[in-house]
Amino acid sequence: MKIALAERLPAKLLAILSSLSFFFGSMLFLPSFADYATVGVWAFMAGSALMFIDILLSNS
Repeated sequence: MKIALAERLPAKLLAILSSLSFFFGSMLFLPSFADYATVGVWAFMAGSALMFIDILLSNS
C-alpha cells in the first residue's frame, strides 16, 4: 500500500500544487488581505498554469 502511494505521488504533485496555489491565491482576495491582492492574482495565475501543464502531461 505504501509503495503504491509513493509511486502515484509524483504524478499528482502538479495537481496538488495547483490546488494549493488556487486556494491560497483565492484567500488573498478576501477583504482582510486586500493589501496582498496582487500576490493573489499571481498565485491564481500560477495555479491555472500548473493545472494546464498537469492536464497536458496526463493526456500524453
